[in-house]
Amino acid sequence: MRYYFVDQDRKDIVVDLNKVEAINGTTKFTFQDQTFLARRLAGKLFGSWDGKKWFKMTQLSAGETVVSNTMTYKMYRGFKPSGLFTGGAGALVTQMPGKVVKLMVKVGDKVEKGQTILILEAMKMENEIKAGASGVLKSLLVQPGQALEQGVLMAEIETSEA
Repeated sequence: MRYYFVDQDRKDIVVDLNKVEAINGTTKFTFQDQTFLARRLAGKLFGSWDGKKWFKMTQLSAGETVVSNTMTYKMYRGFKPSGLFTGGAGALVTQMPGKVVKLMVKVGDKVEKGQTILILEAMKMENEIKAGASGVLKSLLVQPGQALEQGVLMAEIETSEA
């Protein structure tokens, strides 16, 4: 599974997590060509790259934010959310977890502000996800039946107001 860690300056780190194993109270994360170990002791979280030197880690908040000594990162699984920090009207980002039910347009279509782009089922309700701007649908990053978490970029509209 691919994870994106994005800081407040929109710089990102991409990590492909290959395997997660639980071994004697320690969780082993294998990604790219490295292994990282994590464990809890006395209610605190510790990490190690070699299994010998352990360091105290800052807690994760709700699985969405990682804090290092110098930076705070938002964490996303699966897709890079390129429109999150700009708040641009052309970026359609999930506001809550849901499942894509139906796509109403395709890449290259001209869309009008307020036009339904896709239907997303969330909390047992079907929600129309509408274009925040007029323009051309530049990318459609989801498929019907796909389950999405909060903060996933679903589509981008190249606005005609540029």
